[in-house]
Amino acid sequence: MIMQVQPQTDPVQSLTSTPVTSPFKPNSPPKLVYLVGGIATILVSVALAIVFFGSRGTAAPQTTRPSDTTAVTADPAWPKFANPTYFYEIALPIKWVNIKRSPIILDTMLFDVEAVAILEINASKTTMSLDEYLSQFDATNKDLVKPKSSSPIKVGLYDGYERAETWPSSGLQVITSYVKVSDMLYTFTLIPSAGKNAITNESILRDYRSSLSSFMITDTAQLGVDLKDYQSKKIENLAFSAFTLKYPQSWVLSEKAGDNTLDVSIYRNNYEITISQKSIGKAVCLFSDSPSFEGSSGDLRSKQFSEFETIAGTTLRRYFNANSGDKSTMFFCEKQKEGPYFETPLTIGGLVYYVPAKYDADIIKEMDAIIKSITIVQ
Repeated sequence: MIMQVQPQTDPVQSLTSTPVTSPFKPNSPPKLVYLVGGIATILVSVALAIVFFGSRGTAAPQTTRPSDTTAVTADPAWPKFANPTYFYEIALPIKWVNIKRSPIILDTMLFDVEAVAILEINASKTTMSLDEYLSQFDATNKDLVKPKSSSPIKVGLYDGYERAETWPSSGLQVITSYVKVSDMLYTFTLIPSAGKNAITNESILRDYRSSLSSFMITDTAQLGVDLKDYQSKKIENLAFSAFTLKYPQSWVLSEKAGDNTLDVSIYRNNYEITISQKSIGKAVCLFSDSPSFEGSSGDLRSKQFSEFETIAGTTLRRYFNANSGDKSTMFFCEKQKEGPYFETPLTIGGLVYYVPAKYDADIIKEMDAIIKSITIVQ
């Protein structure tokens, strides 16, 4: 029986048959696009602040003095908030409410600051020094009014900078503190809301700096580590192999194993890789260059594909499957060890990418690099 797979038409499915190069270059500095991405995050949070609290008119522009270097400490009664993915913990005033977000938005935490501001805490990796990062940040963002000075500030045990940054496009002045710990950059941005142009409440500024004093790294062993290792369990009642892979520490891996199933998910923001092992028969993937075949197969002759090898020597083809609302799926087939055909599921199970309909090609390359790291456990 031939299993027909209907071609899908989509303007963003421009995958080619050109092999993809692994993006894992631990010692290379981040591209400017990531820096611009960090700037975009701030602007998104500015918009969120306006929407979250509502505008009550436009106040006259105000200025905020950078912090002094007076030692401050957090109140021991303040609740602590942890981000285990990025290895930090911080205590915040009881009145500062955590703005709940999707658990897959990993690098940013948001807090309502007494209905007059939003605190955004962001974490990212960079090989640049803090001074290099700030210099490139200022040079890249033409909209930013460069602060006249940066004030030294203690963020936990670490030395950082506090800056009052003005964004003319939004008419807002934000307070941002930066600290670099090993290969991690942490930023703490206080964004005015409720019709305000700047943070002028001395009590809030004092609490902000007191909170920064409580910042601590919770897992120093993970600092400087670029990739994490994972090894799956062998499901005895299934023919699929156990496997290992490596993934960046900015991604999260979850595993759910049953008596006859295994589901592994590796995700970051709106991008997800799933590997599923369950009882299912194999089918041949018929691409445009496949020989004729009689038997259970999927007609993929109209599909463009990207072909690459894992470090174990397994040849895979990834093709665009379909759009479903604002999400898209990409499926995989594996080359037979002895034979001219590609098959699905793979030796390790079914493999699928779930990505935004308008996806970032660089993140797809990062996902491919995770798949290229797969080895079979004998």
